[in-house]
Amino acid sequence: MITYKQYHIQRVEHGHKRWTARITRADGQNIRTILPASERPYLDTKPAASAEEAEELAKEGIDFGGMV
Repeated sequence: MITYKQYHIQRVEHGHKRWTARITRADGQNIRTILPASERPYLDTKPAASAEEAEELAKEGIDFGGMV
């Protein structure tokens, strides 16, 4: 698990060459999204071919994804 800005990113393998990254807030609070408006304890990225790609998707989501 790595910490990026105010979030934790954990790489998760779902079968052979199928990775996602789970994003949680470092302070333990729920993540609020703007579109659609919701609040959840974590968010998962879409599947990627490698752990590194999944991590990059998570970072992009944190930077540009409308999470609060």
